[in-house]
Amino acid sequence: MNRSRTFVLAFLALLISASASAETLTIAAPVSGSLAFARYIAGLHRRDPFTESGPLAVVIEASLPRLGKESRLLAIRETNESERTEYSVLETEGDPMVTQQVIAPYLSLQKEIEGLPLSSVIITPANYKFRLMGKVGTEGDSSYLFRIVPRKKRAGLIRGELWIDSATGIAVVQAGYLVKTSSAEIRRIEMVRDTKLQDGSPHSRITRLRVETRSAGLGYLTITEFPPAAARAVASAGE
Repeated sequence: MNRSRTFVLAFLALLISASASAETLTIAAPVSGSLAFARYIAGLHRRDPFTESGPLAVVIEASLPRLGKESRLLAIRETNESERTEYSVLETEGDPMVTQQVIAPYLSLQKEIEGLPLSSVIITPANYKFRLMGKVGTEGDSSYLFRIVPRKKRAGLIRGELWIDSATGIAVVQAGYLVKTSSAEIRRIEMVRDTKLQDGSPHSRITRLRVETRSAGLGYLTITEFPPAAARAVASAGE
């Protein structure tokens, strides 16, 4: 089985799993869900390890299954003084068409969203309606699942699900689709973002996207972000 097909199946499995989980939830006591939500709101302005903790190593893998084309990019991502993201590409491989038709338009759209006021895109009650669906996971590693619906159809907002870790209040899963895109190349983006915790803090993050492009059909991306220590190791290896 080739990499494109493997990735497509894995992405679909994630989406199916996320949808199925809503049907197999153990409905949690409102107080517990409220406490997790309160922790989430209280922690929204904590330091973001994926944007404010120095350089990150980022691997972007993309494919256009209909055309049988793939591409991979390894880069160091940093946030400059104006709080904009900059990428230093260390290595690329695969078909340039995938980079041009899938990776580049996504990164361009991401820059547009970063340019919006944080207050207009952050997942808070000011921008979203929240509905507690229940508790997922095991007793020692559980989260509360909330349905989130934007109050307005505005760029940078998603409609879908937010999973909040019950112990820390950290958002560990975001899944859904962008309700609006201004990209000339992209019709629609669906995403699943999975944040792994280590000792109660975000450690690594994987974002999987299904991208409907206007000229090349369906594209798929997997964006893996590593912690600063790993980023330094990757940077040293590239020198």
